[in-house]
This record gives sequence, structure tokens and C-alpha cells, in this order.
Amino acid sequence: MGKDKRVSFSKYFGVSKAALAKADFFDISLISDTPLFIDPFHLFHSDKKEYEALHDEIIKYLSFLRDYSVSLDGKSLSSSDIERFFRFPEVKQNWLGYCYFGNSGHGLGKKFANALNNNFYKLFNTGTPGHLEKLALVTDRVGKDNISDFSTNLIHAYLAKETEKFTKDNIKDKNLVGTFTIKKAEFDYKTKSWKPKSFLLPKFDNDYVLLTPRDLLTKEDTWINKGDLIDEFNEIPYAMSNEALRDQLIDYLNQKLIEYSETKIDKKTGEPKLVQNKKTRQLAIKATILKYPETIDVYISKKEERGEIAEKISANYIAEIEAFKENQHEHFISHVDGSRKKPTTLDEARDRANYFKGVVETDLYVDFYDTNGNPASEDWVQRQFLYVWGGTLSDVYREAVRGPGKTDYIISNGSEDKCVVEFKLASSSSLENNLRNQLDEYKKLNKAQHGLWIIIVYNDNEYQKVQLLIKKLKLNVRDIIVVDVRKNNKIPPSKLK
Repeated sequence: MGKDKRVSFSKYFGVSKAALAKADFFDISLISDTPLFIDPFHLFHSDKKEYEALHDEIIKYLSFLRDYSVSLDGKSLSSSDIERFFRFPEVKQNWLGYCYFGNSGHGLGKKFANALNNNFYKLFNTGTPGHLEKLALVTDRVGKDNISDFSTNLIHAYLAKETEKFTKDNIKDKNLVGTFTIKKAEFDYKTKSWKPKSFLLPKFDNDYVLLTPRDLLTKEDTWINKGDLIDEFNEIPYAMSNEALRDQLIDYLNQKLIEYSETKIDKKTGEPKLVQNKKTRQLAIKATILKYPETIDVYISKKEERGEIAEKISANYIAEIEAFKENQHEHFISHVDGSRKKPTTLDEARDRANYFKGVVETDLYVDFYDTNGNPASEDWVQRQFLYVWGGTLSDVYREAVRGPGKTDYIISNGSEDKCVVEFKLASSSSLENNLRNQLDEYKKLNKAQHGLWIIIVYNDNEYQKVQLLIKKLKLNVRDIIVVDVRKNNKIPPSKLK
């Protein structure tokens, strides 16, 4: 099998990586999303005038939404309100996000709209919103993917304009470009409506493709995020200039810490006692933030002061992903056969898992280590498995959520023929417990008839551990696919000739 031209934008559209680098665009994959996100903080902190203008436009639109929410005086949003102002589709054309197969996502729906409306009315009803990320700090219904999706929609036209400029200068094959209309390109504050605009853009599968500047991207959470707010909350009271307010805040937090404490029996005395843990502390801090929302501004000010760190962290993330994608990712994809046929789901899953095992153990095991020679993450391993499913007629989907957990893969050919496939690194401390119960639980939750384990082994101790567990638990060896990526038992490809 030759190299798949869809592996990257540069290969499919025949543009040089040097041209992409000069324009500072990330070279996206056209097979599946790359797990990167736009962080609006990079717009705020940038010295680029165009980025500052984009951030100002985001805040202007947020101010409009805030004023609209306040005008409702606590009433719920109507379906019309949500569609006109709050609901946006995922901009799937940038090929960034969580999707393992293709690039389709969920977009911003009713829950996100109502969360924004409530936050505007209750917490941010005066002043300038300042940062879009503020809206994710006090609710569990707004996460980094929502913030990224919202930001991407509000700068959609800018991304299209920049991609159009690159397209005209670099894509010579006119069959690979087309004119596309973005429906929500510019908001007219007089008519309170979105205006469409057309752009000449790269064309792939009858849709357009967007390029994203590298300096807008991050791999992990946005720089301003709820997790850091909770973790760093102890510092916030002492950063407040109002001494009286600081004392009130500390007193209130202490009250809430007691209120949310859990009662447990002391093992030594047998007496009940109040204890705090991560969960109770989070509840106390969230309650304090809702009571004193000015703490959010203090937290954000501290984040703004350290903006250079955000830039460095994101730049390192992007460089790491680019190196991994350029080498291990493309090398792996170009050496697997994507045209294999479809039997029943269990036989097919087992057959393709064994094919996966075979190509990995032969010479692609090198792609299961990162650029520093460390074992790749379980997430990375799972992503590679999808590339051996080319040509299948089964439904193959990732991370179905039922009950308490997420299933890694479900292979389905109707409700009567389903197979659950679970991945595990042999290094996991929970491996034995998982092998005992997890597959059966996920089969029941997903009403699946079959199950298969794929276990990745990186060293001799892990290999022995897995073999002993298979015997101890009396597992069916046909349904335990052990993928051996040890380096010390392989013959280097150069010596096979």
C-alpha cells in the first residue's frame, strides 16, 4: 500500500511544508481530527493587531449576548433566540478536536446556550465580559471544547480569509479548490442578524477545508480554566486589594469547607469526625465563587500576568504533536493495509486486531514510542487502531457513553451483532481488576454479544505480568490480543535484509 495522500493537508493539496510553515499554519490530517483546540487567550495576549481586533470582536459579541440575556430578566431563551444568537455548528472544516473517524462533532447546542444565558444574567450582568473563558469557570456545562468551538465560530470568517489567501498563492490544481459560503460570517448589530460571505477555499469530499494558525492552538485546557481556578484558589484572597472583602471571603470559604465536609468514623477512637477531600473542597470553592464572583477577575488578572508562559506551553505542545505526526503518525498510516474485508463483528474485530498486532510487532512498534523514546499514551495507541478498519461494512465508533464509563470501541452490525473492543496498557495498575470485570460490564451496558481485549506490552516485566494474569483468571486467549512492542526482542529492520 502506498502512502495515503490524505494523511496531511500538505500531501493532499500538493503544497510544501515550507509554505505552510512560512504562513504559520498547522498541517492538519484529513483522516481524523487532531486533538488541538483554539485558545482565545492567545488572541488576547498576542501583539498582532489583527488578533487584538478579533478578540475585541469576540468581546463585542459577548457584550451583545450579555445585554440580550439581561433584557430577558431571568426568562429562559426561546428556540428562536438560541438559533439566532447562541447556537453554532462545530466548525468541522478545521479538522481539530476529538473526532477519531472523520471530523464531525456536535457543535454548540441548547445546553450551552442556556448555560451562557444563566451566567450572563446571574454573574456577569454588568461591565465588559473581558474573556470568553469566564463563562466556563462556574458551570460544568461549558468546557474547553465549547470555548474553542465558540471562538472558532466567531473568527470563522478570518480563518476563511487567511485560508483563501494561502489557497490562491499555493494550490495550483483548480480541481482541488471551490467557492463556499459561510452562513455566519459577520454579525450585523443593527439588524441583529448574521450575514453570509463566500470564499475560495481548498475542497475535500465536497466540503471546504480551513487552516488554523499555529499560535492560536493549544493541546490541553485553555489557559484560563476551571481546574486551575480551583487549584489556585488559596492564592486569590491574598491577591485582593480590598482587605474587608478578603476577610469576608476567607470566612465564607471556611464556613463552606465545614458545611461540605463528610462525616467519617475515626478508626482509632470509633468516634465520628468531619473530613475534607478533593470533592468537598471543590464544592466549597464553587460556592464561594458564586457568592463572590469578583474572585474570578482576580484569578484572570493573575493569568494575564503570566501570559508568556501560556505561549511557551502551547508552542511546546504544538511542536511535540507536529514531530509525532510527521514521523510516527504518517509512517504508521502509510504502512497499514486499509482495504481489508468484513466478516462478522467478533471475527472481524479479532482478525483486524491480529493484523494490527502483526504489523506493529514486525516493524511499526517504533511508532509506539514518542519523539523522546517514551511509551506512547493509551489514547495514541487507540487512535492507530482505527487505520486497520478501512473497507469495513460494520459500524465502528469510539467512546460510546453508557452508565459509568466509556467504551473504547464498539463494532456493530445491527443490534444482534456487536463486539466491544477495549484497550489497556500492561503497565496499568488496574489491569487485573479490568480483566476480571470491565469487558463483561461494557458488554451488558452496550447490549453487545462479544468482547475483545487488546493489551500493549512495553517491557519484559509487563509481558510476564500479562501471561500470568491470563492463566490466573483463566481467560480465553483468542480474545486477549497481546501486542508486543518491546524493543529488546526485535530485529532492527536494517538487519532483516
